[in-house]
Amino acid sequence: MGRKADFIDCPWESLRISVLVTMLPLPFQANRRSKLSAAGPSHRPELDGIRGIALLAVMLSHGGGRYILQTTFAAKLFAYALVPGWSGVELFFVLSGFLITGILLKTKSAENYFSSFYARRFLRIFPIYYFVVTVGLLAAHYNFWWNSMLPPERMRIAYYFYAQNWPIFWNHGAYQTVSVFGHFWSLAVEEQFYFICPLVIWLLPEGWILCLCATGLVIALPLRFYMVQRYAESLGAMVLTTSRMDGLLVGVVLAILLRRRQIPLRWIYVAMGLGAAVLGYIAVFHHRELIDTRFYMPTLGITAFALLSGGFLALSQHRIPRLHRVLCAGWLRTVGKYSYGMYIYHVPLYLILEHILKVRFGVVFPLPLRWALPYIAFLIAVTFLAAKISYDYFESKILALKVHFRPRSRAATLGRPYVAGERDVFKGLPIRVNLG
Repeated sequence: MGRKADFIDCPWESLRISVLVTMLPLPFQANRRSKLSAAGPSHRPELDGIRGIALLAVMLSHGGGRYILQTTFAAKLFAYALVPGWSGVELFFVLSGFLITGILLKTKSAENYFSSFYARRFLRIFPIYYFVVTVGLLAAHYNFWWNSMLPPERMRIAYYFYAQNWPIFWNHGAYQTVSVFGHFWSLAVEEQFYFICPLVIWLLPEGWILCLCATGLVIALPLRFYMVQRYAESLGAMVLTTSRMDGLLVGVVLAILLRRRQIPLRWIYVAMGLGAAVLGYIAVFHHRELIDTRFYMPTLGITAFALLSGGFLALSQHRIPRLHRVLCAGWLRTVGKYSYGMYIYHVPLYLILEHILKVRFGVVFPLPLRWALPYIAFLIAVTFLAAKISYDYFESKILALKVHFRPRSRAATLGRPYVAGERDVFKGLPIRVNLG
């Protein structure tokens, strides 16, 4: 229907063509998958390396701040170098905003735009998250120490709705960071972004999205100043979604701009230089905040890390040979591959191993530097092993289901899809066919 064919020689040509097409080898027959589902977003290996860097920075930060005994100059130096690695979360946010926006823009015309996106996200995120949360809460009924390391009772239900970073669920207005689930606030921020972003991308043209992001970036810093004053006695100001939107919005902006053209290196260096200057100011005049965040790091510091992270990601797309080789190193990409599982598991494993060593072997924490560094390396190795087992034997089986939720082109449902190469097939036949 809707296609015209002109035949010559005899009235049976249409039947001959039907038989011929039916008997063609499979490579010449119609590929019923749409271009969207067949192609999908191209994989960029350097982004795996960036993901690995972000994960290692966070793990070193949590290890350095907790396990290094700061009694010597060298130990203090290492602590001051490692603890600001919590900024790896900001790099994760930029990367998430960049990748998710790229996927949504590429599949915006898909007939199953929403269902495809949410199904594929849920298959990636939900299984081990809800597994850890559920097992953790059940174990609290059988172990007093474990129960003491969980968030307050009123906050626990919030983890099932990714609302743990909302003040309404906090204990006396303070977010409990020393907990086996203390690091899950960042997953709540990302999930809330995943919930809103598809609708925004679907409704608005790219120009309006850029304006919306620019507005958000302008109000983010003043809003953080207010939140720091409001939650001055805790790290609550740093876990609110509104307080961490800088990185996500920078990622969205980069995804749109890089679809059009490369961002000039001079602008990247300006952004990174500005971020480095802000951090330099904090390091020189408020150096204590590098290991004990109070005012400057939760406000100016987050802005600086968003600029550095965005600049770093934009720089990686210029394929600078030396940087590209580092980001594409096999070991770093492997860490990036398992980064989600490592992030989920690392704090529970840190606290469990610490408890065992304290109770069973009498180890006293924090440790002298000569023991702290090997111990942190050991924790990273154990976490990597746990994440690899989880991915290879559990997550990968669930991720295989993503093939059933590929984006489908709207055009594919309006009639028989165009067969790649079919015009060339009919060129060699002794007939004239107009495929319209």
